Parts: sequence; structure tokens; C-alpha cells
Amino acid sequence: MRTLSLSLPRPHWPMALLVLACALAGIGLAHSRLAQHWGLGALALAMLLGLVVAQPLPAPLREAGGSALALFKGPILKIAIVLYGLRIPLDAVGELGLGVIALNAGQIALSLILGGWLGQRWLGMSRAAALSIGAGNGICGAAAVLAAEPVLGTRDRDTAMAVAAVVVFGTLNMLLLPLLYHHLPTLFPDQNHFAVLVGASVQEVAQVIVAAQAMSPALVDSALLVKMVRVMMLAPVLLILGMGARRAAGTGAGTSIGNSGIKARPVLPAFTFWFVGALVVNGLGWVPDSLASPLAGLDDILLALAMAALGLSTHFDLLRRAGWRPLALGAILWLATLAVVFAALFSGAL
Repeated sequence: MRTLSLSLPRPHWPMALLVLACALAGIGLAHSRLAQHWGLGALALAMLLGLVVAQPLPAPLREAGGSALALFKGPILKIAIVLYGLRIPLDAVGELGLGVIALNAGQIALSLILGGWLGQRWLGMSRAAALSIGAGNGICGAAAVLAAEPVLGTRDRDTAMAVAAVVVFGTLNMLLLPLLYHHLPTLFPDQNHFAVLVGASVQEVAQVIVAAQAMSPALVDSALLVKMVRVMMLAPVLLILGMGARRAAGTGAGTSIGNSGIKARPVLPAFTFWFVGALVVNGLGWVPDSLASPLAGLDDILLALAMAALGLSTHFDLLRRAGWRPLALGAILWLATLAVVFAALFSGAL
């Protein structure tokens, strides 16, 4: 049984301190007039500061601090998301509707089918690499890519390329959608449609929170709920991918394929269950008023730390290392996803 470790060896402390500095600076700058004028909240600023600071950092320092960044982007972020569940009214879940669930399922299917077809047929990529990018774009970013790795038998290099493609266009998505909101606030008759747009199209859970908060704090709850529906679809998608991998390898049974290393181990991220539990606890009124505000403050700090780590993890040399094929596929799937979500919103289906 895996245990959650929040400790760091001494060599990783410089990067941890950088994360802390970017997070605190983001929280402080969020109160400035300039940040408020541009609609930049603490999370967006923490992420942007991390992104700027990351570029001149020497590669040895980035590599030495990898475990620190993984800690903040992994366990710390998951704890923050669970705590955020204590802030969402339970009736907001009922407001999602079947249309949102169908939209999420449809865009995930499109991302996988289009990604697999284009990647193999037109871009000359392996099936595993193409489907990895499709899963990352459609479900939950780098986490979905890594979850699909043992199911698809993806090579390490292909996994790295898929993560790079998802991170690049997820970051673009996160930055561009708030600009759309602030420049075209009447694009949709219902402001909640912007929350659906973010939750159904942005790649990473963390990026969804940043983008929604940069639009309006009132949209974060709905956007995160829409996103979590996508995350909960990870397990059935991995089951389907596993069956497809077995079929492609010429076998119809078992959990592995010869010596290929392909294993069907669809696992729904544990924090999704904790998130649902937090929603129920809050909906039942079990969170005392005396704790609600301190927990919200703690959650804001943890989210800022995770966003700073996300920024510090994003280096422009990802573009060079990934090559043009994964980036081309990532761009096509990103634009296709946006097109599907926009079409659903403008059609009045939601």
C-alpha cells in the first residue's frame, strides 16, 4: 500500500523555496491595482511568476528540484482540490445536467479517435504516442498520459512528448480563455457557459482553477465540477484503451500481453473520491462556520503553491525536445475540443 510522503531531501529545498516565493508573491500582487485591472488573481500570478522564473534556471537546478515540484503538483494539489470541495454547494452538482456529462464524453471520444487516427495515419506516430496525447487532451492532462502509460505500453520518450504537448496547449488554453471572457463578456447569454467552456476544454485540473478564477471567482465552482466529471471518466477510458491494446497485440484475454509490458490497470485517482466526499460533507452542513474561513484560506495558499510549481515546471525547451509531430497533434486536438464545446454551447444543447 502506497503512503503519502510530504518530506523532501535537502537538495530539493532551493526549488521548494522558489515555489514558496512565487506563491507568496502571487498572493501579494493579486491585491495590486494593475492585477485587479487585468483580472489576474493570486493563482494566475503565482503560475505566471513561476513560468518567468523557470526560464533562466540552469538545467541541473531544475533537475535537482524535480521532487519538490512533483510534491507541490501532486499531493499538495490533490489536498487543495479536496479542500475546495468543502467550498462548493452540493446543489451546484445537480445543476450540471446530463448535457454536460454527454459533452464531456463526446469530446473525450473525439480526442481519442481523432488523435489516434491523425497521429498514426498522417503524422507517422506510434499508436501509443497518439492515444496518449488524445487521453491527455481529453481527460486530465499529464495525469491521464501517465495513467495510460502502463495500459498502452507507451515508451518513455513518447510519454515525455505527450506530456510536453499537453502542457504547452493546456497553458495556452488557460491564458487565452480568460482574455476571451474579459473582452467578450456577452459572448454567451448565460455566464455559467464560460465555466462549462473552461471545465470541458482546459487540460489540467490546476489550469481549470486558474482560468476560471481569472475570469471570475464565481465561475470556479461550476468549472471545477465540470472538470471533475472528465477526471471520473478516466477509469472507463483506460478500460477501453486496455481492450484496444490487447486486440492490437493479437490477444483477447489476460491483463498483460506477452512480454510487451502492456497492463490493463485502470485506476480512478483516489482524490476524486475524497473530492466527492468533501462535497457531501459540505452539503450536509458538517463544516462549522468557525472552520470554513480558515480552511478556505489554507486552500488558497495550497493552490497558489501548486500553481507556482506548475509554472516552474514549464520550460520552453519542452518545445524543442518534443518535436513538431506531437505539438501538431496537440494543437489540432486542442482546437477540435474548443470547436466541439463552442458548438454545444451555441446550439443551446446545454
